[in-house]
Amino acid sequence: MNVSKIAVSVISRRFVKISIVAAVVAMTGLLAACGSSVPLTETRSPAAELPILSKLVAPPALVTGRFNCELGNRVEIESDGNTGANLTWKGSKYPMVPVVTTTGAVRFENLASGLVWIQIPAKSMLLNTKQGAQLANECRVQ
Repeated sequence: MNVSKIAVSVISRRFVKISIVAAVVAMTGLLAACGSSVPLTETRSPAAELPILSKLVAPPALVTGRFNCELGNRVEIESDGNTGANLTWKGSKYPMVPVVTTTGAVRFENLASGLVWIQIPAKSMLLNTKQGAQLANECRVQ
């Protein structure tokens, strides 16, 4: 009886070793099948498709007016008649230029002051990139 138990034990160990080897070979084959035969230089990033998408989807429009924000802050945005806008913040007026985004957000910047105005459907916000600070958040037009 001891001999049969030993034989079963040896066979079981060999079977486990063979199973592990078979699993490794199978996994290697699967990973190799997932590889691409297309050279990286011939692939395109999603950003390459953006010009096509921009023709299909109208760019978001700037919402103008007086915005009430958190903590009693107020921002006023008015179109400058061209592609830009004028932003009034704490009594000072800043000319803003549009910046193209890939997210669909409306973004205007004043490089000299570091001010950035961002509009998304849910809210708008004013940032200062020079200070690395958020000046006004949760802004909604009156």
